[in-house]
Amino acid sequence: MLIRFKSIVSIEEIGRLTERCEELGVKFKFIQETGTSYLVIESAEVSKIDELYHQLKHKPFIDVIIRKEMEDDPLDELMPVQFMAGQRRIGHGARPVIIAGSPFLENRKQAVELATELAGLGVNIYKAGPYRPTETLATKELYERSGSIVKEIVRRAGIPSTGMIETLGTKVALTALDADILHVPGEFMFESVLRDQLSKLGKPVFLERHPEASVLLWLEAARSIAVAGNPNVALVETGRISDGNREIDFVALSGLIETCQLPVIVYASRPAKSESQVRRIARASLALGAHGVIIDVHPSPSTGLLTDGYCVSLDEYSDMAKSLQALSSI
Repeated sequence: MLIRFKSIVSIEEIGRLTERCEELGVKFKFIQETGTSYLVIESAEVSKIDELYHQLKHKPFIDVIIRKEMEDDPLDELMPVQFMAGQRRIGHGARPVIIAGSPFLENRKQAVELATELAGLGVNIYKAGPYRPTETLATKELYERSGSIVKEIVRRAGIPSTGMIETLGTKVALTALDADILHVPGEFMFESVLRDQLSKLGKPVFLERHPEASVLLWLEAARSIAVAGNPNVALVETGRISDGNREIDFVALSGLIETCQLPVIVYASRPAKSESQVRRIARASLALGAHGVIIDVHPSPSTGLLTDGYCVSLDEYSDMAKSLQALSSI
């Protein structure tokens, strides 16, 4: 069960709720995001969940409660998914895809040159990170500018590209992000309005897992897009945070790949702290049957805009490219 609070909720109310969870013996996790927060019920007896639900459903500080039986698979009604991104197939029955690009779209020239270099090294899809212009732009204009760069990448490099959703906006704004695949960061995984927009747009979606979300909640978020009209969804594993470190559970990943109808892609750079770790995570993921891997690459990591995890240089990526291509051709 997922409980989302309204933006204005007192610490005392949250404290009373967590105390009640402890009294009922409910295992829970509190997640704080910008503008809102969530309480994730990870495990409990059904009767305890029922009791908690009926106690909370009319509370004024509760925005929404999402219930799902813990033993259910939210994607049971789907067939194994395969979809097209540009001219590239992604998913069950298709060859794994290598996705690489810079953590951020810093400027047009750098992005186009990097995409062209990576395409020459066998990258199948360019990963366009969030756009970081020097000036402040409205949401629609931000997406239009980013979409313009992405279109030039596709035209000049000859490979499809993702487009990163970096701020919540209207469906019109998302339409302006003219990418082959819409990449949803983990922090937006719980946003039901966004998921509804994505289901209606019909474009392929890469849905990152929030680092503190259970697999069930991740699958439920994907299901809400897929069964509402857009089955072209791939799950992107970025690792879960444990003791302050982001890690990938490869046993759980293997089970997910084997049983999930949606494609599973591993963001190898996010949990890594070195080039060798990026290489090992990517190779292990492909060996387990992942449908693709994502790697952050920058022509000059020491001076570029970077995110969490490890970003390899173009030279470092060139060294690992052949081994990744060999695994992705199996």
